Amino acid sequence: MTAKLFLIIVGFINAQEQASFEHYKTEINKHYEAAGATVTDRYPVLQVLAGEEKPDFVMVVEFPNAEALQSVFASPEYQKLVPYREKGFKKLNVFLSNKNDVETQKARN
Repeated sequence: MTAKLFLIIVGFINAQEQASFEHYKTEINKHYEAAGATVTDRYPVLQVLAGEEKPDFVMVVEFPNAEALQSVFASPEYQKLVPYREKGFKKLNVFLSNKNDVETQKARN
């Protein structure tokens, strides 16, 4: 059985490049769908309780396996989206996680 992977995305939208952001958002969702990935959660950020800067959103995308993840981000089609991503976000943090790792760490403690 292959392990599911999760992207945790923290986005800071560039309000001056809203069209680039919208294009990136529309197209990346098509890539997620084609890879069998699912956006499981989307959260607007209301307030910063600790930290320096308030992101616009946090979202979680579930991938069925590493191959599906690679099929999105290593594809030539995704590379064409990178300029839109770069313009559409002031800052974008993307983290990769595996729930099994968290469960294993909990079991050890």
